[in-house]
Formats: sequence, C-alpha cells, structure tokens
Amino acid sequence: MSSGFYAKRVVVVTGAGAGIGREMALLLGEAGASVVAVDIDEVTLNGTVGMVRGAEALGIVADVADADRMKEVAGEVVERFGGVDVLINNAGKLFYGGVAQSEPEDFEAVMRANFGAAVASTKAFLSYVVKSDQGRIANLSSAYGLIGVGGAAPYTAAKFAVRGFSESLRSELRGQANVAVSCVFPGGVRTGIARSALAAAGVNAELAAERFEKVVARTDPGAAARVILNGVARGKSRVLIGPDAILAEVAARLAGGQYERLIRLMIRG
Repeated sequence: MSSGFYAKRVVVVTGAGAGIGREMALLLGEAGASVVAVDIDEVTLNGTVGMVRGAEALGIVADVADADRMKEVAGEVVERFGGVDVLINNAGKLFYGGVAQSEPEDFEAVMRANFGAAVASTKAFLSYVVKSDQGRIANLSSAYGLIGVGGAAPYTAAKFAVRGFSESLRSELRGQANVAVSCVFPGGVRTGIARSALAAAGVNAELAAERFEKVVARTDPGAAARVILNGVARGKSRVLIGPDAILAEVAARLAGGQYERLIRLMIRG
C-alpha cells in the first residue's frame, strides 16, 4: 500500500464499522494516519476504533445521509485535528429487488443510503479537503454503477448516481492540482453487506443473501481495502475492485448497450 502518502494525514472513512470500511481504517492506522471512523452503528464503530493500531483513531456515530449531522461531524473533526486531507465515502446499503417489485419508497431509501450519503458527506468536508496540499475524495460506487443489472434497480440507480456525482465533482475541481477525486467500483466482496441489505416486499432476502455470498462475493475485504487506498493515494479517477468489476467495465466499454450479451459470452468462455 502507498503508506507513505497517508502518514500524518487526517483521513475520514464513512461506513467504518465493518467490512471494507473497517479494513481501510485498520490499514490507515498502520500507515500512520489519524483515522476518523464514522458509522451509524455505535457498537461496530467502537469495535473498529478499538482495533486501530499505530495512530490516533476517533469514532463518530452519525447517519451519513443526514446533511446537518455531517456538517456537525466535519466541525468536530476540524476542531480536533485542524483539517482533513482525505475523505472516503464508503457508507452504503445493498438492495434486493427489481423495478416491478420495488415501491417508490424503496428507491428513495436506497438512494438516500448510497447517493445521499455520498453527497451529504462530500458537501460537509469539501471546503476542508480542498485546503490540503494533497486532498483526496473517494466515493464508493459498485460494479452495478458500471452496468445495469436486472433485479437490483434501486441499488443500480443509486450507484450510477454516485458515479455521475463523482465525475461531475472531478470536473469541477480539475483546475485544482492539489485535489483528486476517485470513484471506486467494487465487485462482490466478502463482507456482511449481503446480510444487512434492504429488500423489496416479497423478495426472500435470506435466499438473495445466500446467493450473493455464494456466487458474487469472491474478493477478500482486506485486499479490496488495500487496492482502494493505493488508488486513492495515486489520485486514480477509477478504481476497480475484483475480476467482476473489471469484466463489467470491459463489457460496457466494448459492447455499449449490448454488454449483457458480451458478459454472458465471456462468462461461458
């Protein structure tokens, strides 16, 4: 990992209570960063903070999609550390259910948990990150933010929104050489995301979670965290996690609107 970049920097990681977020917090601690872990779950958040070694770690309980609360969080962080160098918007929720199964409220909830969280957090911290000599903002989209996937319309729409938001922000900050914006596209990662997912009424969430864990979740969360932190340190605009994310990007680039057919052909091999 590009540990030298993170030494003595202040790094905020949302959704740090478990999974990739926790793994990033631990790696950042080892790299000598001051780690600010943010999560809505106080129990898991405290677990993460207690595991961080080698650096100062601060845990803050917050609903990341709450814009007013995130402004308070940003104020707390700056008061404690004097500034912010890196913001990693990792918080989000998986969702099971397609267009026909999902109600408008489902779309709203999933958009809030994923896109809304990225927007609220970025808005709260942006003015501080741009003051860093090497500021970084990273938003976690998904392989579902590269290609449309049937049966997961609200989640796919939210992750496409995160991607568009990231690309717009990158364009707006293009004249500031000290700041880089990364959009991260994880494929299936072996975390607890499948079990904590939201689901449309009538969808068997347990069965969907079992299928996700068996078929999709193949990448180790520690390995995913390391790739993300390396990509963010280097200021990469796109960071792909896992062979499934790489496949999704290649298919979308080569086949355009026909990528579903190409993916089927590539999988059959």
